[in-house]
Amino acid sequence: MEVEKLKYWLDLTRQYAAESFWIEAFSQETNPFLSSGHIQNLSLAPKGGSSECFPRCDLYKYEDKLFVEAELPGMVREHAAITLKGKQLTIRGHYSTFKPNLTYFLKERCDQSFEKNINLPFRVNHHEIQSNLDKGLLTIILPIISEEEAVPIHIEHSAPAEAAHQLQE
Repeated sequence: MEVEKLKYWLDLTRQYAAESFWIEAFSQETNPFLSSGHIQNLSLAPKGGSSECFPRCDLYKYEDKLFVEAELPGMVREHAAITLKGKQLTIRGHYSTFKPNLTYFLKERCDQSFEKNINLPFRVNHHEIQSNLDKGLLTIILPIISEEEAVPIHIEHSAPAEAAHQLQE
């Protein structure tokens, strides 16, 4: 009988471990909190190794700015870099934990490099981006560029022969 209970619990954990379960749990149709507009286009953490998930980040909009908050405990500013290309924000860095003058009896924190790519939902003004690293929290503030309104372009009237002559010159 114990084996049957174990199989039941194993099946139950598989159901909750499946990404489809969490997508349904956080979908706007089934969750009243999410349908209120507080969380839009929620993306779950990527599959795979920890390097894809590190650093843990939040991306949110407040007023006319996007905010990215990334957990970088123990990181110094000189070992981190932020770049923006188009609508893709990249956070890179390197943790160096090994100290050659020490005798280690336990060494679980390894040196590691990381790169996190975040696709931004809006175009941002790259001339006014601000960032700050304080107590292990990297905060990046990106002012949103409002979508440009369509501008009417006046089409001038000219004779067909005259227009063709201008193109040949």
